[in-house]
Amino acid sequence: METLQNCPACGSSEMTTHLQAKDYTVSKNTFNIVRCAACDLLFTNPRPEAEQASYFYQSENYISHSNTQKGFINKLYHAVRKITLKQKTNLIQGEQKGTKNLLDIGCGNGHFLHACQQDGWNTFGMELDPETAARAAALTGQSIFPNLQAIPEEPQFELISLWHVLEHVYEIDAYFEFFKKRINPGGKLLLALPNSKSFDADYFKEFWAAYDVPRHIYHFNPETIQSIAKKHGFKLAKQHGQIFDSFYIALLSHEYKTGSKKLITSFFVGLWSNLMAYFKTGNYSSNIYIFEHA
Repeated sequence: METLQNCPACGSSEMTTHLQAKDYTVSKNTFNIVRCAACDLLFTNPRPEAEQASYFYQSENYISHSNTQKGFINKLYHAVRKITLKQKTNLIQGEQKGTKNLLDIGCGNGHFLHACQQDGWNTFGMELDPETAARAAALTGQSIFPNLQAIPEEPQFELISLWHVLEHVYEIDAYFEFFKKRINPGGKLLLALPNSKSFDADYFKEFWAAYDVPRHIYHFNPETIQSIAKKHGFKLAKQHGQIFDSFYIALLSHEYKTGSKKLITSFFVGLWSNLMAYFKTGNYSSNIYIFEHA
């Protein structure tokens, strides 16, 4: 484990404990989440050293890597994925111009890449986990890069997407520098992230499944991710909510808190979270941010 003495976003040494959350997926250990007193960023501290992080992904229940359909929640995830893939490809159609080059970082099993291929994009994918990358390669029929350094210097990209990936990334400054170099003028950076200011995050507190410690080392909200992006020369162009996430997260969170999925209660918590976001706060359980060069 490593303990950060300074905020990874602003460098401040002033931080307070926000809460303690349990890893329900692999280790069953409890981890601290701290809040930076200067910039408000929440981050896991202490956290696993980067070289040891892979241990915390070794679970059939880590669905973006395992592709398992065992259990009700995983079956529900796969059923909803067909709808959300169409929503994602519809969302990015306006960015499909020029050479139509798209890079998906943390592409998982490759389903988003495959959907984009079918929509006419020239797709490129990166995935750190070798077994997951192999499944993506089989689905898309193309090589998947193992890290940023392996991605060739050409081409440039109209769109770089990270669907629930940046909250896992240790080298956040290096990633943003890569984005700056590789996105075409007029191109976009798409980040989908859990939102620690959502109603369901406040409702479930330490049981909120989207804290997902210690795999999630950052716990962003709209203000903190915009602040980090601004530091690297990006400004927010659009923001959208991922409405299905609140229901999925509520199911998991209730199971963590009570040992039961509580289907009806989870539905209403998810619904209320979406209604609060839509009519009042803008803070969905997960938000999609589309950034452009400032």
